Amino acid sequence: MTASSLLVASQCRPPPREIVALRLYLPDSGAPAGAVGKVRAPADDGAGFWVDLLDTIGGVGERIRKLVSRTLGAEAPAHSPHRAAARYPTCIPVSIESGKKRFAAKAIDLSSGGAFVRCDERLDVGAVVGMKLLIPAYEDAVAVSAKIVHLSENGPQHAPWSEPGIGLQFIDGDDTFRTRIDRYLERMSNAAPRHKPELG
Repeated sequence: MTASSLLVASQCRPPPREIVALRLYLPDSGAPAGAVGKVRAPADDGAGFWVDLLDTIGGVGERIRKLVSRTLGAEAPAHSPHRAAARYPTCIPVSIESGKKRFAAKAIDLSSGGAFVRCDERLDVGAVVGMKLLIPAYEDAVAVSAKIVHLSENGPQHAPWSEPGIGLQFIDGDDTFRTRIDRYLERMSNAAPRHKPELG
């Protein structure tokens, strides 16, 4: 993200130069934001596409500028330079589907942008999977597509305490998914007011 453009992680890619309306779930405390932009080009790694912002609605441009300046001006945590949103430890049942492979697991770390799922399954980094999460306080699971951004094997020498699993970035989440995640994370944040979450 820059002050004037966004990389949209999505499996659905509109053609270059198309005008699109966006609903942005920014990693700040504000409500979902509206913007209009022009599709620039696919991302270099094929993971989405760039949108040049043409218009923002209700102060969103200022929120984006603050986030960009905070990210550029702040020193990123040494252990995790790619983190952008607060993440919380959790234990949420999930199911993951990739091609013909389907398995159940637990999300042990959750943020508005993704999750770390403890599992022994080996999937390819960069693959897009279907994911269902059973968020506490809801009777049915909510679905989202997710991109695998990293794999963790059990007990590497530099981190013998780590658990095996996969790091996932949420993509193509609908409003129901976003609302449930945001409400759950807000409850997590309010439940431990003295705890400062890791940036993630």
